[in-house]
Amino acid sequence: MQIIQTSYPKHILSMRMISFALLTMVLNSLLGQTSFNSSIRALHVIDSSKAVFSGSGGLVGYTEDGGVSWDTTRWGTRSYRACSVVNKHLIAASIESPGLVIKAPLTSLSSTTTTLEVTDEGSFFDSMQFFDAENGVVMGDATPDKQGDLCLSIYITSDSGNHWERVPCTNLPNPIKGEAAFAASNGNISCFAESAWIATGGIASRIFHSSDKGANWVAYDTPLIQGREMTGAFCVDFKNEQEGLIMGGDWEDKSLNSGNLAYTSDGGKTWTLRSEGEGPGYRSCIVWHPIKIQECIAIGSEGIDYSMDSGVNWRHISDDAYYTGRFSPNGKFLWLAGHKTVQRVDLKNYIYSNLNK
Repeated sequence: MQIIQTSYPKHILSMRMISFALLTMVLNSLLGQTSFNSSIRALHVIDSSKAVFSGSGGLVGYTEDGGVSWDTTRWGTRSYRACSVVNKHLIAASIESPGLVIKAPLTSLSSTTTTLEVTDEGSFFDSMQFFDAENGVVMGDATPDKQGDLCLSIYITSDSGNHWERVPCTNLPNPIKGEAAFAASNGNISCFAESAWIATGGIASRIFHSSDKGANWVAYDTPLIQGREMTGAFCVDFKNEQEGLIMGGDWEDKSLNSGNLAYTSDGGKTWTLRSEGEGPGYRSCIVWHPIKIQECIAIGSEGIDYSMDSGVNWRHISDDAYYTGRFSPNGKFLWLAGHKTVQRVDLKNYIYSNLNK
């Protein structure tokens, strides 16, 4: 075989190199994807261009350009499966004991302050959400409070996460043995106005509800599959004070698509199973579209599914595996996070083009 070598003038090579670099930049800006040595299960989307994440191995990151580049650092070696942005600060909570909440300015992620450290045996945090710029809630599995009573470990803040106070067990329902929360996607808590909802699973799968920013709680039963360690609700999201969805299933039988999705229209008091035997199976994250309020997305290790009618009917969009996702506030972009990856996609190209096929 004859090998023909072609020699190009330097200026042509230079132009080709510049063109390739420009093409790479354009593709990166469209995809907004970066690879990380971390399992990433928590995202907070500030706007179409800005977002933060937290993951395993202490890795946290912040982008201002749609995910083309990231400012990253490691807060030790712990895993952080919950994060939020409040007053231009990243706040993240650890899934490992002792339970930590750490805060740092977005402009200097390495300048950390530990605002909560719970050294009680078995203390760690599954999820965290904020109602507004001052008030927030972080939660973990049941542990004894100062009086020795056992209940979900719920802490609330009213000063942007600088200080936290545990909610006493007298303000919470009694736990059920084997009931826990799954730190799969920072999706165990949903906040709207002054209300918060917490989803539990395992031996019992219930919804805890507070109407006063986390100070007092009641619990309601759900019809989701439950009774085994890895069953029940893995995530919850409310689009207003009355309508919400819970989703999960059986982590050990991810294809099971019955008893894994339920809808409420009365603030979580009662739930109705939805899309039984027809929708997606196990998913770790469910999120309402912020503008088109009848639309929602389900995300998990088995793929991504989209509904145009509040979870009644679903269309499978992708087999790509992710743990969690969030829309940009304007609804134009979807940010996804998973094993070693964070990606921003254009909703028009990624979702709606598939729906129209």
